[in-house]
Amino acid sequence: MFSPYEELEYLADYLPEEGEMVLVSRESGELVCKPYQKDELRDGIHDAQLYGFLVQANERLHTAGALPLFVTAMLLVWSIIFIHGLVGLGWSYWYIVPGLTLPLLYGCFVWVRQRQQNYFKKMILPQLQSELQRRQIPFYALVAGIRQHSEFQTLLDEIVHWSPQSSELSSSHMRS
Repeated sequence: MFSPYEELEYLADYLPEEGEMVLVSRESGELVCKPYQKDELRDGIHDAQLYGFLVQANERLHTAGALPLFVTAMLLVWSIIFIHGLVGLGWSYWYIVPGLTLPLLYGCFVWVRQRQQNYFKKMILPQLQSELQRRQIPFYALVAGIRQHSEFQTLLDEIVHWSPQSSELSSSHMRS
């Protein structure tokens, strides 16, 4: 009977190549060595190039909302100035401000989503598809990897509405 250290030394002789991992556990009083393969994308994106591409895509999607937010804010401010200053309605008509704000914010939200969807389909999706093919990454594995990073929420919102099957169907539909 070996001591635990002698058993580990014995197992060390049979370890796999460098970079591969094994799981050592005790079963029935003996140390057992099993190969262990980590699911890389499930734990997150570890490839620096792919991670950088996803960060850039996510930030560009964020930027697509800047113009609608600015235009809506300016429109709201000038509308309030017009209503209260030029038309002469006093602050006793305060309910006009939220009544005007809610539809403007909804319109802003719709405009932002439209810009993000268009940018995703035209600019990000073709690059993303080529990255998936080049790296041999399944689509749903990438979704799982993106899901592990909360900072990619905007990209995740767009990517979950697209799937490889719907893309192939729509492109074959367009050809016929």
